[in-house]
Amino acid sequence: MLVAFCRVMIDLSNAAFNHQSMSFKDSPPNKQALLFKLEPDYASRFATEVSKIIQTARQNPCGKADIIMGDSRELGRINDQMFDLLITSPPYPNRMSYIRELRPYMYWLHYLKNAREAGEMDWQAIGGTWGIATSRLNEWEPTRGVFTPSYLRRIVSEIATGDGKNGEILSRYVAKYFEDMWLHLCRIYQLIREDGKIHYIVGNSVFYGTVVPVEKIYGDMLKEVGFRDVQITTIRKRNSKKALFEFDVSARK
Repeated sequence: MLVAFCRVMIDLSNAAFNHQSMSFKDSPPNKQALLFKLEPDYASRFATEVSKIIQTARQNPCGKADIIMGDSRELGRINDQMFDLLITSPPYPNRMSYIRELRPYMYWLHYLKNAREAGEMDWQAIGGTWGIATSRLNEWEPTRGVFTPSYLRRIVSEIATGDGKNGEILSRYVAKYFEDMWLHLCRIYQLIREDGKIHYIVGNSVFYGTVVPVEKIYGDMLKEVGFRDVQITTIRKRNSKKALFEFDVSARK
């Protein structure tokens, strides 16, 4: 019922999802007044959403799944398990904050109480850069010994000089993103069985005209970690800039 409540609230709001980042449209005349009228239609909307969620729950396939909260750079809570297959879609290095996009739901469901909590959570996330996470990037420095392809260093340098106002902080953002992913890949290698397969669904990005070939960087990191048979498959064109695509970067241990 709480999920149904969130779905109705976001539907009745002025939230716009027609581009990468959620925003709010201007209110049409009398829109706010309409929202606070207790009309039967709103109750039926809520009932419809509850019904949809119940039907979906009943259609779940049989089986068992474990949801484990943890840091994907460490994965310490699954030390006693090994896996045959990994399929995941990590955040893309495009400065899109999932916490920012999900804030309405997370406040309504009491996962967040204030903006600082959202910023703290975003700083912990790979690719997070909202609120205090942005300011902390100014103080972040790369860790010695982390694998960084030479062309990635060049790309980071180009981004830093691409815009006088934001170039430096965005270059740090990109560098930190790939350092975090390197730490993750090193850890995940220890948890995949011999001949096990992995699939990373990722998208490339562009900053000030500089293309960040995320798929190639992932491929090179996978090879450096020790994975073999690395393949990069283009999945689709994304609904944004011309140079942006989504890829399946796969490999075998």
